[in-house]
Amino acid sequence: MNKLIVAALPAILSVPTSAQTTLVSTGSVWRYLDDGSDLGTTWRAPSFDDSSWAAGPAQLGYGDGDEATVVSYGPDPSFKHITTYFRHNFQVADASQFEALTFKLLRDAAAVVYLNGHEVYRSNIVGPIDYLTLAVVTVSPLQENVYYDRTIDATHLVMGTNTLAVEIHQRSRASLDISLDLRLDGHTEPIAARGPFLQDAQPTSVRVRWRGVPASDGRVRYGTSPANLTSSMLDPTVAEDHEVLLPGLTPETRYYYAVGSSAMDLAGGDSEHFFETPPTVGSSTPLRFWVLGDSGTANRDARDVRDAYESFTGATYTNAIVLLGDNAYERSGEEELQTAVFDMYGDALRQSPAYPTRGNHEAVAAVYFDAYTMPAGGVPSGTEAYYSFDYGNVHFLCLDSQGSDRAVDGPMWLWARDDLTATDQPWIVAFWHHPPYSKGNHDSDTEASLVQMRENFLPLLEDHAVDLVLGGHSHSYERSFLVDGHYGDSTTLTNNMRVDDGDGRPDGDGAYNKAAGPRAGAVYITAGSSGKITNAAFGHPIMVHSRALLGSVVLDVDGGRMDVKFLDAQGLVDDSFTMLGEDYVGVYCVASVNSYGCTADVTTLGTPSVSSPSAFTLTASNLPPKSFAFLVYSTAPENTPGLFGRVCVDRPLRRRLATFTQGPAPCGGRAEIDFNETIQAGFDPGLVVGTTIYSQFWYRDRLPQGAAVSEAYQFTIQP
Repeated sequence: MNKLIVAALPAILSVPTSAQTTLVSTGSVWRYLDDGSDLGTTWRAPSFDDSSWAAGPAQLGYGDGDEATVVSYGPDPSFKHITTYFRHNFQVADASQFEALTFKLLRDAAAVVYLNGHEVYRSNIVGPIDYLTLAVVTVSPLQENVYYDRTIDATHLVMGTNTLAVEIHQRSRASLDISLDLRLDGHTEPIAARGPFLQDAQPTSVRVRWRGVPASDGRVRYGTSPANLTSSMLDPTVAEDHEVLLPGLTPETRYYYAVGSSAMDLAGGDSEHFFETPPTVGSSTPLRFWVLGDSGTANRDARDVRDAYESFTGATYTNAIVLLGDNAYERSGEEELQTAVFDMYGDALRQSPAYPTRGNHEAVAAVYFDAYTMPAGGVPSGTEAYYSFDYGNVHFLCLDSQGSDRAVDGPMWLWARDDLTATDQPWIVAFWHHPPYSKGNHDSDTEASLVQMRENFLPLLEDHAVDLVLGGHSHSYERSFLVDGHYGDSTTLTNNMRVDDGDGRPDGDGAYNKAAGPRAGAVYITAGSSGKITNAAFGHPIMVHSRALLGSVVLDVDGGRMDVKFLDAQGLVDDSFTMLGEDYVGVYCVASVNSYGCTADVTTLGTPSVSSPSAFTLTASNLPPKSFAFLVYSTAPENTPGLFGRVCVDRPLRRRLATFTQGPAPCGGRAEIDFNETIQAGFDPGLVVGTTIYSQFWYRDRLPQGAAVSEAYQFTIQP
């Protein structure tokens, strides 16, 4: 890490207004050679004679039907030319006025760009390169019209005539199309070519990263108002990429900032460049997280999903952004990552820290790991491939389903075990790319990476009380009910694995009520539709909701309540559910204070005691089958809802999940709880000798699709 120095503040400098000149426009006329020959390297030079080449305006290529100039692929459509050559000259009156150059390149499938004989940009191809070198991956139809960005310093620009030479390479002899268009802009001031963006937010620190062109030292100025950036940190290393740690911050505080060099600011110093430090670990401060899966298409679909969220969240601050992998297509090269992540989500990333996981399209590992700074919270993993962090009262666990060993007792599994054992956070959210359950365009019954993550990691997670698991990969949205213990294929799901098979909606079947401790159920979400969708049959029996619909996930946590929404690209909530932890102290509601079809009968066995080794069992019988039940209790009689006919009640209610036994219809269900375990567990300091408890079973009655309550029962705790 570069050494960071506290710098004395010079006079306040404003961000320069960088004049931008378009040196080469899209649609420009290019000369081209399309005969499949081997030109070696001489054709790249400005002095090369291309007067015999054909010429035409961009877009140049074949196969898509949108070309302004159609080039030849040769006489055999099944044995096309691998490489096609293009050249364009442009004039610059004064090259010294330009500090940086930005290329916007449309290429299919791969390109290498030379400026005045110097290679300045390559995309989707690795070297060494000759005329038979193939592109690395096929460009999908979604990416064929994407312009990829690359900013460089203006070193190779000259006064007078400048020459761009571009070679386009096919993916295979049988590939259907090629395309080329290019725009080149010159900047008269240094610019922030990437970011600024935020990483590794802690209650008292945050990391600010950016790329400045041309290279310089790096400085961040910051303070609690944009007009008063009174603190400064300096990275003295002369480079384009900078990462600066801002230490000594105050939790839950908004800071404004500017980035640049010791000589000038490049970005920020205004009301749009800010961040909010996280609350202290364990705090119940309300939080919002934005989850994007397979968002890396850099096209209109991704923009629509982004814009829908921005309109939805409005002034509500996004505490963190979770990226579920395939954050950039096709192979997440440098220019693809720039366009799909840092250009697409730049406004959000400069205000909220991002936490990524690696997908199968993050194929260039060095680019992926260089682009982000993963936190080392929880138990440090020693690798950026998998990690954890705490944000308020939520513990996030990021696993690497793409490049790390997925075996039980492997390094990642052992680390996850230790990390989960060490946390005492009330909420645990895990995320990785390959989902454990999906019947989208990827099948969790058959695909090895999905099967292995389910079989090897879900038992570990559920043993450690995971609440929510997020994955991508399938280009759809699929959401499970509250489930525990399902590790086989989709045919092995049984009723006893359904902790709560309702929809989880307070206005539907009711919120999911999580008991404390392990094996209390988790919700699994496949959310890989933030950039594209793929229609599928779906039908996994674990799922409540499955849709081929563009969108993203909004995760709100407020103390003991978690609300999850799937927001579509039009800004509509297509799915939602609520999960309530046992420390939830807000309002509880039931559909009715009486069961519609079954009248619950409450009985007890034993004595409530702070010390007795014997059970004190409360049982509700005569319940609907295939139901779900928990015991609500309070030390204040006025908070017992059924006793007073109240549908909604406020704190200080507490809840304990009951063991439910299925029975014959219509009223053969049975819920049971040993309340002595609750008394003696120590989690509720109000459960002491002499306390009178007012309790009641709440359970689901599916006939009216609502909830119901038993009669109230009262008892006093004994020694």
